[in-house]
Amino acid sequence: MSENGTHTRIKDIAARAGCSIGTVDRVIHNRGKVSESVKKRILEIISELDYKPNVNARVLASKHPLNLGILLPAYNEGEYWELPTAGIQHALDRYNEQGYQINVFRLSYHNPEQFYKAGMQMLAENMDGIIMSPATYKESVRLVRSYFQEAKPFILIDSDIQGLPSLSFIGKDPVQSGSTVANLTHKVTRHIPGQKRIWVINISKNLSQMYSFLARESGFMNYFSNKQLQEEYSFKTYEIEDRDIQEEFDKHFHNLLSDGVPHAIYVTGSRVYKIANSLKKYKSGYKPLLIGHDLIRQNMERVRDESIDFLIEEEAGRQGYLAVESMIRSIVHKEKIEKKQLMNLLIYTRENLPLDPSE
Repeated sequence: MSENGTHTRIKDIAARAGCSIGTVDRVIHNRGKVSESVKKRILEIISELDYKPNVNARVLASKHPLNLGILLPAYNEGEYWELPTAGIQHALDRYNEQGYQINVFRLSYHNPEQFYKAGMQMLAENMDGIIMSPATYKESVRLVRSYFQEAKPFILIDSDIQGLPSLSFIGKDPVQSGSTVANLTHKVTRHIPGQKRIWVINISKNLSQMYSFLARESGFMNYFSNKQLQEEYSFKTYEIEDRDIQEEFDKHFHNLLSDGVPHAIYVTGSRVYKIANSLKKYKSGYKPLLIGHDLIRQNMERVRDESIDFLIEEEAGRQGYLAVESMIRSIVHKEKIEKKQLMNLLIYTRENLPLDPSE
């Protein structure tokens, strides 16, 4: 019971704890990240007020179906977009178990124009909210014009485009990610005598969809510029269109290596395993430092055999989960959502690599 004799509500706990309703909800359901001090304070207030979650009220409040549109790039099994998709599905399963009625309309795209058409179809299907990853700046702005006019809330995951009026961006600052990789690269290679050769490689199925890759590259280069280290390093950047045929990729990459193997290679996306596979076949007697992104199965295998030295993870699965959770908090519970929900930047090596869930 609250102090005025009425039943305690989550908003009463939030007011006492000096935090948001969403933070209290995350503590009650043991999900999401909350600092230990805040969590302890909320649990003490819950105990003091003898709060019991009113499950029936929550279910009754969610009887109106929530129609969500999910718009993400097309992918094959084992590729990056499987990770946020799994997080989205985990959230849908959990909320459906709690009595929510969530209908999902999924579309995927291979190129920017398909992205725009699929986004407009989401509007035609009258979705309550849309979760998407922007393809390119031009098509994203075209799409958002229509969403803005129709007051359609949307959440961006993985990649952000500054200035778009999204409900929230859930992901990581790609410039900061690139800068972190540059710092790591410098610390490992700085003791190599002479000028160090560094390659930055952008690998994509569609070279027109590399917004986050190019932003990471920008952060990488800015680090060396800001530290005035350009004279200690020589840089080359390559853009490779991946057609999923390793033999073709090997031939192209081995041609690049004909002028010499670099000291370090930074792959700005999740296809770093392609480089690792090619390097294993190239008998140079020297292995460069190799860094890439994302805990997909093929990357984890190459980290385990030390073909990849460092793998950068930006909590892709959690991005998908939080996107669904944030939509529900906003549309169903009328909560104010944080405009930016930035993920932790995690660095993995063979020693701290998590177990593959498929094993």
